[in-house]
Amino acid sequence: MKLIMSTSTSIHASMNLPSQAEKINSMEVSSTKKQYPTNISNDTIAASLQQNTTTIKIVTNQLSADETVALRKSLKWLSDFAKKKESFANDMVSETKRILAEVAKEQPNLLNKKFEFTNTGDEIDIIDHDLTKREYNYLKAKLNASDKLVEATDFLNTAVADSKSSTSRSNTKYTKEDVVGRIHVRDVIEQAEKRSTERIRITEENIVMKPYDERAMFREEVHLNVLDIVENTSVRFSTKV
Repeated sequence: MKLIMSTSTSIHASMNLPSQAEKINSMEVSSTKKQYPTNISNDTIAASLQQNTTTIKIVTNQLSADETVALRKSLKWLSDFAKKKESFANDMVSETKRILAEVAKEQPNLLNKKFEFTNTGDEIDIIDHDLTKREYNYLKAKLNASDKLVEATDFLNTAVADSKSSTSRSNTKYTKEDVVGRIHVRDVIEQAEKRSTERIRITEENIVMKPYDERAMFREEVHLNVLDIVENTSVRFSTKV
């Protein structure tokens, strides 16, 4: 069974599987795109991935037919969700660049001003800006006219809430409302582009990094760096009354 995961995750007890399946809760499912230090050979990486896949198969064979189907459905859902996150991160990058390129032609002076934008849950809003009212209205309308950008940023708000909930040590359940307004799109993309540039430099210069070097997690693809940055967004839990 082939697994395509973007992040390590666990199988929750809410799947209603028997005790054997609970053993999987402590087992890490590794991504086929997992970042490895550059000094590890391809053979070693391949062996590691094969070992993880074999481990899943062994545990799966201990389950009944119904339990195996439920487990596979859960793993497929996680895989599909990971692909959706990558797709929406890519949409956020491509749409932002397209829109700002249009702004550069229509109102070039606007790009020399300070502004940031984020999805507030209902729409995309301009924040931290020094725009005139006319410029603000123009840019806000421009951004919200892109259904792809609105949908992508809204989905990523939800994805971050889900990620924070699944990794919370206190079992805190975060919602999209806890995240909205925290993903500052321009800043995230700028950080991601810098990471991509650094990854390319490291690759071209054959720089060997130690496992704990954070640069080992950088990707050449900007949208994947965006996803990494977004998922590490600081989220403050808002108490619901």
